[in-house]
Amino acid sequence: MSAKATLHRLWLKVQEPRALSVIYFFAYLAIGLLGMFVATDPPRNVASSLGTGLLTFWGGLLLVGGALGSFSVLPGIWWLERAATLMCMTAVGIYGVTMAAAPVTQLSLRMASLCFIAFSILAFAARLVKIRHYAYDPEK
Repeated sequence: MSAKATLHRLWLKVQEPRALSVIYFFAYLAIGLLGMFVATDPPRNVASSLGTGLLTFWGGLLLVGGALGSFSVLPGIWWLERAATLMCMTAVGIYGVTMAAAPVTQLSLRMASLCFIAFSILAFAARLVKIRHYAYDPEK
């Protein structure tokens, strides 16, 4: 079997709509990478605001949520992806509360951060709404 045929066969195993599943795969991957960086080199401004325990919890949510989401999104294992999505949303929410409470003198900087955080939570919420009814992709 040629490499092209193998890639095509793998592509056909990706949950429909395939392009959206691949986009979410990379979103989860980015969240997981963020968790890895938080675990290995925590941002000082967040570490001082959260403290060690909550910082570890935050990094763990990012890492585990990103890893589970990356693993589950392509084949359509929705029960696992729902857990991953909730972990990611919680982690982004923790960051949002931290940024909202941070001493920032420039309002536009605070609003930019909070709007990006709100966008992230809404993007994951949209995914949660899409996958809420089934444990697995019903067409597989």
